[in-house]
Amino acid sequence: MRIDAQLGSEPFEQLPDAVIVVDRRGIIRYANGQAGRLFGQEPATLISAPIEALLPAHVRKRHVGHRAQYSSNPHRRPMGTGLEPAGRRADGTTFPVDVMLNPIDHLGEPMVLAVVRDATDRRACEEALRQSRTMFEKFYEHSPDALVVVDESGRIDRVNVQAEALFGRPRDHLLGQPIEMLVPERLRERHLAHRLGYMKAPRGRPMGTDLQLLAQRADGSECPVDIMLSPIEIGQRRVVLAVVRDITERKRAEAHLRLLMREVDHRAKNILSVVQAMAQRTAANSAQEFISRFSERIRGLSASHDLLVRNEWKSIRLAELVRSQLAHFGDLLESRIALRGPDLRIKATAAQTLGMALHELATNAGKYGALSTSTGRVDIMWRVGETDGHCFTMEWKESDGPTVVAPTRRGFGWSVLCELTKISLEADVSLDYVPAGAVWRLRCPVERVCESGAAQAGDVIAPTEPAPKRARTLDRPTRRPRTAHPASG
Repeated sequence: MRIDAQLGSEPFEQLPDAVIVVDRRGIIRYANGQAGRLFGQEPATLISAPIEALLPAHVRKRHVGHRAQYSSNPHRRPMGTGLEPAGRRADGTTFPVDVMLNPIDHLGEPMVLAVVRDATDRRACEEALRQSRTMFEKFYEHSPDALVVVDESGRIDRVNVQAEALFGRPRDHLLGQPIEMLVPERLRERHLAHRLGYMKAPRGRPMGTDLQLLAQRADGSECPVDIMLSPIEIGQRRVVLAVVRDITERKRAEAHLRLLMREVDHRAKNILSVVQAMAQRTAANSAQEFISRFSERIRGLSASHDLLVRNEWKSIRLAELVRSQLAHFGDLLESRIALRGPDLRIKATAAQTLGMALHELATNAGKYGALSTSTGRVDIMWRVGETDGHCFTMEWKESDGPTVVAPTRRGFGWSVLCELTKISLEADVSLDYVPAGAVWRLRCPVERVCESGAAQAGDVIAPTEPAPKRARTLDRPTRRPRTAHPASG
């Protein structure tokens, strides 16, 4: 039975949606042109077919039960009721649909008018929106910074887990509270004035604006923070997103860097003073001789500084310092140069002073003393505590070299060995020129040289013992009688 003329189908043909009329048995009595196009067949082929023919096979049986339940209580049901029905085209493909139901009465027979709309695009938009929201939630909750959303009245609207951790408060203790609760109490009144002024003309504010900002945790402790502000409009509602970053470690690093820069400046000036003194006190008979002597002293100073740099300008091992200044005689450390003493770590300032002294002694020994011949020997000894445990002593002793006599003048080398060490280390220093070879001795308070907790007398000794004497052929002058020791003039 065709009822399209009786129903007045012309208005339905003008609608953008599919219109289908179904009787109480679920038989299609009318379908407009849009219904034919939606389900991929001519509208006339839909007439007299059961409505379940337009559904995927796996839901048809269930739909019969829904339809029977609806027939017992027919009512108007709008689209968007949360149901997710699907349709099936003639080629077997399925697609999501939205359906509006409206019971009608035609010639005394109850029927249902269904308006069917392809929901593919809507569902795609909803899924995209759902994914965007999920992504936003993940970004928001897992941001490395604390995020706080504040409404126009200055109350906390939303926070993430990092905000809970930073401020030491659970989320339900933050929401709805004034933002000033996160500011130290002494600063709250001033912050309120700033906030009211900001909300009159909100604008984006990046981090790193050099503002000195402080936050207060639940336990009352404070921490420096950097804050980025970003106003956001949601409909007619305006909120401000605050990204809060704890910069305690950054402030600590900046303070440490400032300290280091001051220390570098101080040390650079000290080094320049030493270099200037070297230049002024280096005696020479020619420019070439001056350059040679001056360059050697610079290299000795550099060797000590290399050790200090490798140890981050902290303490260094005394044995390493001695070996660095004797690097030119490295082949003799197992034969004619003996190192004896406990494994001490010495301060950076002491390392510079002792390094310069050792360089002068090694240079003199190589040019005029025990290391200028094939038979001379050098014994270098240090220890901590002779009687009271608060004394550091060091000795450089040459033997079996050329016979030496005291120099007739005092040059830069003598100044380093006797004056510089005395002033820098508060030391008692002696430099003796006995016929067997030069002997330099230093004695000073242990705290001027050693780090706290330094090895005491009797600790493990790390000597470099000389090997038994044996004949060596060296590219050095043979023994010379009665050579004056100039102490590196």
